[in-house]
Amino acid sequence: MSAWKSFLGWVDGDAREQWFSAPEKKQSENKRKPSRHTDLTQSEGVFELVKHLNKEQKRRVFNTLYYISCVVVCIVMFFALLLIIAHLPSFGDPSNPTNNELSQYYIEHGLEDAGAVNLVGNMILSYRVFDTFGESSVLFLATTSVMMLLLRDSRTYTDKLRRYFNREDKAEREVLDHLLRSCSRFLVPIVFTFGVYVIFNGHLSPGGGFAGGSILGGGLILYAQEFGTQGVSRYFTNHLYHIIKVTALAIYGVLLLYYGFMGFNGLNNHIWLGVPGTILSSGIIMPINVAVGFEVACTIYAFYSLFHKGEIK
Repeated sequence: MSAWKSFLGWVDGDAREQWFSAPEKKQSENKRKPSRHTDLTQSEGVFELVKHLNKEQKRRVFNTLYYISCVVVCIVMFFALLLIIAHLPSFGDPSNPTNNELSQYYIEHGLEDAGAVNLVGNMILSYRVFDTFGESSVLFLATTSVMMLLLRDSRTYTDKLRRYFNREDKAEREVLDHLLRSCSRFLVPIVFTFGVYVIFNGHLSPGGGFAGGSILGGGLILYAQEFGTQGVSRYFTNHLYHIIKVTALAIYGVLLLYYGFMGFNGLNNHIWLGVPGTILSSGIIMPINVAVGFEVACTIYAFYSLFHKGEIK
């Protein structure tokens, strides 16, 4: 129980030194008891010395060891990277491989295997789809972590804090910039249309889910900058955000599991590749592009809204 209480105290910031200092004992217990062994080893001598230090001295010892460890780790990493760089192939060496077998296979069989004209998108969302799924999961976890730190909890509002938020929302609605608002009304539909085009056309030309999702997220931020988060909440609520965010990642995961399971076992996945060069082609690449696009758009706007208002609406 004492260890649990020490942990809770450390979390609350009440006892920061308890993790690197032993608990103080009563003065009567601090008296050194006669030892059965007169000769102490070097390690036992160090522990005996640390045991008789006060809190301030233990804090200094801990900070000194911490800084020395950080410097040692940085030096080791620095020289390890230098060693790796020194053993890299020389630039321009005629013996260097100009094109390995894997990239050659992507170029020669990419259209046949995945049906995508865009070979870069074919590689990212077909052959290396597990890597892309990991990147999308990182975005999901990053947004979740920021929400845990910054999301407002209305149940803990005090009257003073609630009045402050109300004044902030009122000021946001009353501040008008006619030039910016006129430009936003003209640009936002174009930005959204172009973002959707980049997502759905990613298997045919440069673009895809990450690029199109970034454009959609930027369009939401532009709209929120002029019309306020209250204006965005008429179309994009917190509830809708959670639905899109979770559904997009779930669809991506289900497609990936099915595609990977069939491929690992040498089975046909029965996913129609379509006609190369048309919108309805490339098998799972276009659905994954759509899922990634919505995931990225939600993440970008969530970061803006959480840092700006502490909530998503």
